Amino acid sequence: MATETTVKGINAGQLEAFNKQYAAAPAKFTLGLQAKTTWEGRGLGNLGKVGKWTLGGQPIEKPTRDFSVQLGSWKEVGDAIGVEGADDRIEPVEAALLALCSCMTEAITLNCARTGAPLEGLEVSAKIDVDPGPIIGVKDPSDWNNSLKAINVDVTARGKLSEQQRKMVEEGAKRSPVHHIFSSGKQVKSTFHYES
Repeated sequence: MATETTVKGINAGQLEAFNKQYAAAPAKFTLGLQAKTTWEGRGLGNLGKVGKWTLGGQPIEKPTRDFSVQLGSWKEVGDAIGVEGADDRIEPVEAALLALCSCMTEAITLNCARTGAPLEGLEVSAKIDVDPGPIIGVKDPSDWNNSLKAINVDVTARGKLSEQQRKMVEEGAKRSPVHHIFSSGKQVKSTFHYES
């Protein structure tokens, strides 16, 4: 394990100590994550919120940790499908791709710091083509199995990396939980509640 800082901003020795604590009691480090969106009551706009979470089952709530993002659709799409007062928002699929890229960036960076790979720069981008048929009701939702088959992810790592260190970059990408969610076909269990 690396003990020197080979990646700016990450103390590899502290990371190694954390990993030892984790190995001794993994349940204490389970992260309970959640997100919520609330429809704004018209059009496609909704407000996404992230705030409280848990660490090893213990709630972590801070009054200042309340992140919000406006989600929805693009003005041009909204106009085309009849959304009154359409405006530009971050589209949810774009947000999902952004989460994938960000998580892979973190996982690669941590893996390089942990293994001593001298990472100097990193860019991760993701691209997918989406047929809107199922979401607008022209096609059955099962069509997503045909139209959403591949996400193209492009990773550019900078630094004087040996062949072994390049493998650590690639291994790091596989350590990303969001990469795993996207690539493993996880079951989504939806529960519906109705209020009047």
